[in-house]
Amino acid sequence: MMRKRYIGLLLILGLAVFSGCLDKKDSVSVSTHPEGWSEQASADFHGSALLDKSLNEENCQSCHGADYLGGSSGLSCYSAGCHSHYPHPMGFANSNSGDFHADYISENLRWDIGSCQSCHGTDYAGNGAPEKNCLTCHQTAGGPEACNLCHGNSENAAPPSDLYGNMANTDKAVGAHQAHLTGDTWSTFANQCMNCHTVPAAYSAPGHIDDTPHAEVNFSNLATFDGQSATAYNSDASSCANVYCHGGFEFKKDESQYPWAYTEDAISGNNPTLYWNVGNAGQTLCGSCHGLPPAGHITAQTCDGCHAGVVDANFNIINKYLHINGKVDVFGTQLDLLTKPLASTER
Repeated sequence: MMRKRYIGLLLILGLAVFSGCLDKKDSVSVSTHPEGWSEQASADFHGSALLDKSLNEENCQSCHGADYLGGSSGLSCYSAGCHSHYPHPMGFANSNSGDFHADYISENLRWDIGSCQSCHGTDYAGNGAPEKNCLTCHQTAGGPEACNLCHGNSENAAPPSDLYGNMANTDKAVGAHQAHLTGDTWSTFANQCMNCHTVPAAYSAPGHIDDTPHAEVNFSNLATFDGQSATAYNSDASSCANVYCHGGFEFKKDESQYPWAYTEDAISGNNPTLYWNVGNAGQTLCGSCHGLPPAGHITAQTCDGCHAGVVDANFNIINKYLHINGKVDVFGTQLDLLTKPLASTER
């Protein structure tokens, strides 16, 4: 009898335990990673674990999926506040690969590499990790932020090539950049980027990397003839107008030391409209910027009678540094056309 009671009691206890197991309980949260796993300053930062080889990408993929979009964990590595551009695909450092990082940065980041610094360091030296050191490849001054890395060449930062590798001067982004910076047919006066653009003091300067479709053209004091010309660039037509350097000037008789040289109230240039991406096309021939002599000037057979330091009797520019430099040389005297001082003319 006692045996039956004992067996019955065991059955009741067993049912009670079993029914308790069937009740749905609250899930217990168990952290897979240590605290500080996502904090770069922490000793437990997962990036450090990857670098010291105590963790590899396959370990990450076992929970987050082969594409790192969540996998069985349901937590994407690309979620807000985490990785936006990493892990990198194979070929990211291979210029012959379709996954080369220059193409990715161009197409996806619009050339804004600020986000790369979170892993590669603000100086791109890899935060102490040789395999992340961008300067191993980018060895010129400025590293990945060097001006001529994105546009220009080894000589200067002006296209070609442009941001997308275009080389022809018929392309708008290439145009006559090199003719302006290195051309010496008519002038060797320093023609710098700042005459047409606001040159950023640093890669990250406001207005440098932005959403505008092209570089802004902001003419300098020289190009605008000290603000006296309504100098303008038409992006749609790729043309410039009222540019001092191409005949957009006017010398007033009542402001001149030599009023006898005038036949009108002013001596003026031809002020043509220049097209940026058509090659030379006769736009820079002698006489295209101003007449020989200019409009409003007394008749003259040669220029050297008054401008002997600049031109000879055969219309050859003999001191190109004194030509198109914001000053007029008359009878050996240099007249500054601009209110702001220019560089020395001694060459």
